[in-house]
Amino acid sequence: MNNGFQFMPISQLAERFPEDSWWAKFYKDFSNDDIAAFYEGDLTLPFLDLDWGKPFPEQENTITIFIGGNFTVDNLYNAGTDGAIGLTVMGNLTAKNIAVGGQEIYVHGHLKVEGILSGSYNHGETIVKGNLHATVLVQDDEYRFKVDGQKRLKCLVNIWYGDGVFQDLPVKIQDVLIEEVFLNMDDDDEDDEIGFSFDTLVRILKEGRSPLTNLNEIYQTKKTAPLYFTHNNIDEENIWKLTQCILMSEDTSTFNFEEQGVHFTVQREQIDEDGDKSNDNVYLKTSQYHYFIWLNEDQSISLLRKTLDEGAEWMAIMEISQDDLSDLKAYWILLLTSVNVAELYLRDTEIQYVKDILQHPEIQALDDDNDGFWDDSKYYSFRQSYIDEEGDFIHARVEIMTPDETYYFYTLDNQSYVSRYYQPPNYYGSLDISFLDARRWEASEQYFEGFKQFMSKKVANQPRN
Repeated sequence: MNNGFQFMPISQLAERFPEDSWWAKFYKDFSNDDIAAFYEGDLTLPFLDLDWGKPFPEQENTITIFIGGNFTVDNLYNAGTDGAIGLTVMGNLTAKNIAVGGQEIYVHGHLKVEGILSGSYNHGETIVKGNLHATVLVQDDEYRFKVDGQKRLKCLVNIWYGDGVFQDLPVKIQDVLIEEVFLNMDDDDEDDEIGFSFDTLVRILKEGRSPLTNLNEIYQTKKTAPLYFTHNNIDEENIWKLTQCILMSEDTSTFNFEEQGVHFTVQREQIDEDGDKSNDNVYLKTSQYHYFIWLNEDQSISLLRKTLDEGAEWMAIMEISQDDLSDLKAYWILLLTSVNVAELYLRDTEIQYVKDILQHPEIQALDDDNDGFWDDSKYYSFRQSYIDEEGDFIHARVEIMTPDETYYFYTLDNQSYVSRYYQPPNYYGSLDISFLDARRWEASEQYFEGFKQFMSKKVANQPRN
């Protein structure tokens, strides 16, 4: 294990430690008995145990390991989180699994973990100057990960609270880790207490096994319902369904949205101020054409198209070949698919429920210093409607911050449904949820169901004025 390492008093490496590392900031006076294990270049190991005395037993006073290049290791771990050997990697650190605590892990480059990255207890910190990529990050609320670059995690779970996020969806820790890492809890223990064993996690890594479940089996779209559109034809039935769908608000005669660079506008039959009637119709704008689909008085369909050139004229395309209509058919299916998603997810979130919650005395009493509620891993906050300094009306909404600091917004900005938006971590401003992003819609659904359950317990027994 020690082949190629140099063992020296840590004071001889003092000038090489990065200035924002623990060693440079806090540890100034070292005796010659405080030993560092130094490796000059790139290093590959099958495992590295950072418990005291384990990796280099002949050097009992080794307190840190310094690798001058890249470090590749299958499993990096230590069981004793009250204190452990430190690790500094001046290049990239690549590992299959990491479970550490009780020391500083400093990576000057990027940190990439194929399987699990677990940090435990408040005596430790992992500092990554580059990017952090990991399949699963498991931590308690005390261990710190400081990442200067991008952080990309397929799954994040919290040991204490037992839940987290897997590819945007809420997930329980029991769905992520194998049963072996959980302690058998007594019947007297609280139902929501998680008996997690970090020692067992480390033992599994030492044995060369993975503590992860089959993550591909976690994601399942729980929301099911009959499709709003039962076929994809461009016909009177589907045009009528478009004009009657959830996206058509009661106070308007049109709705529009963009999906995959295509703009869609659906308009239902109306009579304008001059008494002129317009039939149900659909307008599409793509990167090449304008399309206009018109429902005639005899319920037949007219199809028109024109280029984006200025002054271009509409041309009837009913008689052209099916191959030439293939693009329009694809855009039409995209439109129907989007509305199917809206019908599936937007109908169950009742406007009246959100209005009632926002008017509850416990919500009304919140102020800037106490503007929401924690349920241990998620934060629920609320915005009442108001008129801003520029005279614009700002709509009321419920806000949910998830464990990975994504926000979901449920906004009262029309009369037919509660609109949904989201805000990714480290981003300012709300974004529309793509109708093709089934995972994001499912996440917004599950988080709101969790919010309703939380609020039913929070305010159910509170008196109303």
